[in-house]
Amino acid sequence: MRAIILAGGYAKRLWPLTKDRPKPLLPIGDHFIIDYIVSKVLKVENIHEIIISTNKKFEANFQEWIKARGLENVRVSIEPSATEEEKLGPTKALELILRDSPEDDYLIAAGDNLFSLDLGEMIAFFRRVKKPVIALFEIENSELAKKYACVEVGKNRRIVGFEEKPERPKSLLVSTGIYALPWRSVSKISDYLREGNPPDPVGKFIGWLSEKEGAYGYKFGGFWYDIGSLESYQAAKEDFEKMQIRP
Repeated sequence: MRAIILAGGYAKRLWPLTKDRPKPLLPIGDHFIIDYIVSKVLKVENIHEIIISTNKKFEANFQEWIKARGLENVRVSIEPSATEEEKLGPTKALELILRDSPEDDYLIAAGDNLFSLDLGEMIAFFRRVKKPVIALFEIENSELAKKYACVEVGKNRRIVGFEEKPERPKSLLVSTGIYALPWRSVSKISDYLREGNPPDPVGKFIGWLSEKEGAYGYKFGGFWYDIGSLESYQAAKEDFEKMQIRP
């Protein structure tokens, strides 16, 4: 299995903090957001490689981070954009990565998430079902749910409904941007894009996959922070300090 961390956005909603640095390299305590994600990925057995998907503007930032951390088997994949207006979208970026990557199962995670999910347990479930698996978190209310992909889960955790940013959410379970995909599924990205489907967000591709071949939801408790605003970033920093969470 290989892991891909999506870090190609320009995060304008967090300017000026992200004007000259990528959102995953914002500090949380003495570390960066991405340190928490990578530390969880490294605990999963048989992860052969971690790929950081970013853009030309932030390539050097991630190369410096990899060197400073002394990380092995971590590489940067560059999407050919340098501005928000040029960006291809994360699904197109995934397609570019897979063109030059081995046929393998893939763990994909958004680079701006902080979560308590045990990735090892999720991957163990994925290896049992041998189908796409989506990490799910139950949020507080339907107004908040409207901002995310809402997921309905039936018997044996099988996904029976997937709707991106619904006006009337049917579920408070939302996709957290963490996916485990077998090669036969993730390799269908080109088919998805050829049909004229949108390259952003990745959730659109996951919803398409769940309809085409079925998928499973893996619900976790504890905490999940989607760092999408200055307010959510500040809340995460304060809570992590209170809980004394470290990578």
